[in-house]
Amino acid sequence: MKVMPALAVALLLVASPAGAQRAKSPADAVVFIRLVGSVHAEIEEAGFKRVVDVDHVEIGTGSGFVISPHGYVLTNDHVVNNSEPLLITKGMQQAKLTLKVSRIDVCFRPEVVAARGLFAPCSSASVTASDPALDLAVLFLSGSNLPYIALGDSDTVMAGLPVDALGYPFGRDVEVGKVATAPDLVPDVSTTPGAISALRADDAGNRRYLQITNDLNPGNSGGPIVNRDGFAVGVSRMRLTKATGIGFAIPINQVKDFLESHGLDQLMPARRLRLGGFQNLEAKAIGLRLPEGLVDMSPFPSRVETDARPVDIALRIDRVLSPWNVKQIEQTLIGTQTFETLSMSAREGRSATRSGGPPLLLGGALAAGADTAQEVRMDYAVLDLGSEKLVARYVGPAEWMAFNESMLRESLASLQGQRLVVRELPPVEKLEWSTASPAANGQRALSMPSGWMAAAGGPSPCPGLPQPSTVAAAFPAGDFTFMLRAALWSAGDVVPDAAASACSSRRSALGGASYTSRADWLGVSYVIEGAFTRVGPRQVVQLEVLSTEPKNTVARALLAVWLTKSTE
Repeated sequence: MKVMPALAVALLLVASPAGAQRAKSPADAVVFIRLVGSVHAEIEEAGFKRVVDVDHVEIGTGSGFVISPHGYVLTNDHVVNNSEPLLITKGMQQAKLTLKVSRIDVCFRPEVVAARGLFAPCSSASVTASDPALDLAVLFLSGSNLPYIALGDSDTVMAGLPVDALGYPFGRDVEVGKVATAPDLVPDVSTTPGAISALRADDAGNRRYLQITNDLNPGNSGGPIVNRDGFAVGVSRMRLTKATGIGFAIPINQVKDFLESHGLDQLMPARRLRLGGFQNLEAKAIGLRLPEGLVDMSPFPSRVETDARPVDIALRIDRVLSPWNVKQIEQTLIGTQTFETLSMSAREGRSATRSGGPPLLLGGALAAGADTAQEVRMDYAVLDLGSEKLVARYVGPAEWMAFNESMLRESLASLQGQRLVVRELPPVEKLEWSTASPAANGQRALSMPSGWMAAAGGPSPCPGLPQPSTVAAAFPAGDFTFMLRAALWSAGDVVPDAAASACSSRRSALGGASYTSRADWLGVSYVIEGAFTRVGPRQVVQLEVLSTEPKNTVARALLAVWLTKSTE
């Protein structure tokens, strides 16, 4: 904060203690805070005392930043609360200044005023919450759709991280190019580059301050410390007066605690997620700590997927068979649409590995949209189980992901798994068969091997075929690389030979109503063998086997037996 004693020339004294859419530039959400009030000065010089009182003057300025589009501004408590008297000495003159704040103005840059259609650059604000011990305060001003700075996660901050300090050092005094400065002039935001130089703990060992190399001056107090992605990781607090390049910022996670303690967290664009206990998904041989409220919704044996609606962030885990190393899997995850519909770019400094146990690669990526509201981030982990890999990732809006980054990293770092493909398929002739779907409305029931695990879905869709009336799928316990899939139609809807041609131009050894196709995925060759056949006078069934190429001989034999069972 910068304090402005009224009538500086007369008193000969100067005092200076140290749509709802994220702002496209952090500077757009940094505000100039101006305190208006009265000054009571008790001046003593050469044994003589006099008192001067001045009202309706600017008594101090500082910095803050909008943290919610609904008009909430974060700053330091000492910026807006000037209750402590100031004792100032200049030559033989000594004065005790008592400042009383009557109005707090929050001012935006002219560019923001014009872009947002604001009526005036400055608006009166009130203190919604404050904590002198933490030196934090939240102001409220009437308004909506204000540009804001989204909060990051200071628990992920490490020494060496580049950061920028934004604010209004020395208030309007920096406008040296102007002959005179109007009382309502809003200076341009100052940005000073720097880096996190150390992490300073309190007596209990908790992270209390971020030590920064950015140049801080009176008036910077309350301004944001932002990382290169534009997320606030700290709040400017103070600097060492006898040194250069040693400043201190309040970690942004302390701000989150402060907001929660005053019931303001629900007004934020993103909210904090809590990490639950370790969950063991036994049927899928996967375990990890999940955020509270997230549960696996996927019916597939080789996939975990949560519903993103409760928290705006979804977890997806795919179990894949691949001879590739984790780095190759990572490159496929980020640079292609093999796993996600968006192609992303790696986030700098986010790649790491876990020591002990199966190798685990951790990283992060970003898919930038047309504006900040459309940015999608991903934090991921690739667990190496030898021939199998677990590809886990949290995907969601950049603001939610950045807000909860440390928790998401901790969840991914807890990922554990075991291989699923651990046994050979039993001989085809020893399989027993059972009904996979009950007969209804005169339809024939679909048969599947007894003891196999039911799965969602049916055969691969083929061009031109209508929706089947019934589908079914199953896989043997302990082998997600082998699957039987079936579909059923009324006989008039599908002609077997024509349907097989629609699925593939290649026929298998099972005749003209059969088809085969091959595909490579993550370095493994897969074969699909299928056939259409009439079952009774009124129905047509499609039977399909998906397997890796080394298991294709078994798959074809199984398909032949399955066709026989289905027509009996």
